[in-house]
Amino acid sequence: MQREMTLKDFFLLIKKRILLISVTAAVLVAITVLATFYIFKPVYEASEYILVGNLQNKNQENSYEETQKIPRMLASSVDFIKSPIVLNAVKEELGLKGQTFDGKLVIKNNKDSQLIIITVKDQDEELARSIANTTAVIAIDKMNGLLQFDQVKLLGKNDDVIKTNNELAALAIALIIGILAGIGLAVIREQLDSSFKREGIVEELLGVPLLGNFSVKLELRTNGRGAYLNNGPNYERRSFVVKEKKKQVDKATEVSQKMDKHRANQDDQNEYTTCTEEQEVDINGNFSRR
Repeated sequence: MQREMTLKDFFLLIKKRILLISVTAAVLVAITVLATFYIFKPVYEASEYILVGNLQNKNQENSYEETQKIPRMLASSVDFIKSPIVLNAVKEELGLKGQTFDGKLVIKNNKDSQLIIITVKDQDEELARSIANTTAVIAIDKMNGLLQFDQVKLLGKNDDVIKTNNELAALAIALIIGILAGIGLAVIREQLDSSFKREGIVEELLGVPLLGNFSVKLELRTNGRGAYLNNGPNYERRSFVVKEKKKQVDKATEVSQKMDKHRANQDDQNEYTTCTEEQEVDINGNFSRR
């Protein structure tokens, strides 16, 4: 018999199933640790920056023309860097023919910015740095030669490489998911448990008051010596406890039977007394009592 779970019942459930919740969280964290440090390799990110145009134009007469030309140069430069003209040259320079840069190489230009950012992600730290730097150098060289861009330059060589994996964040997320999963399993297990959780439920179902209960869960088994509780240490003591509990139940049953018998006798006596006090009418129409 199930009833709506209250907040108090929820906290009692967590206290009762704390071991299940802890084990579930620990297992998920352990799996995350193994996956993060031993299965999935870290990903490194390297970036290079190309400046298109001059940030400060000293010639005020050509300022308007420069303002209109730079956006076109930026758009053309981004498309040119992504073209096979540059990428094939980079692969040939690094000996990466037959490989693809899909998902590794990102070329972007932020709004109102004269910088083109070349970002490379790879599991090899040195390879990520080499691809980013080589792409920037070859792109500038070919833009100056083929596109006749004379205002494109590399903003220094960037040797900094960022490790994008965040192990602490992954562990924290795994811990939170593990706790939530453990609570979910505890709730499911509690809902599937058909045993009675409260004494009041038994009284409501049977319609009789509860005479007593066992303070511990006992698994009764029988053999030639009688009832006993699981073979093992302290057998005699636990066997004695079972026998005493059985005596208490037998005594309570006997008392209940006596009370039922006594109640039945009283009902019979009341019925007999009622019958002897009934009035009868004789043939003359007079009332008389027995």
